[in-house]
Amino acid sequence: MNGYPQSNDYLPGTWKGLKLQGGQRSATVTCPVCGQTCTLIDHQIDPDGTVSPSLVCPYDCGFHEFIKLEGWADVPEKG
Repeated sequence: MNGYPQSNDYLPGTWKGLKLQGGQRSATVTCPVCGQTCTLIDHQIDPDGTVSPSLVCPYDCGFHEFIKLEGWADVPEKG
């Protein structure tokens, strides 16, 4: 499982927090292969940042991996 650092610049292999309607949170991830950004709305993010199920790039670049969002536990649940 690879760790992905948080970034506000949408760099490949990073994540950015996403606030959902109703106060829930999720994230976007920028694919380390093709550089396209996708959301994790249909994924579960555990309190330690572990994402399930595994992430498959929706842009058909071949990326498929289990990932963990580094620093997820430090992001406020509501804000």
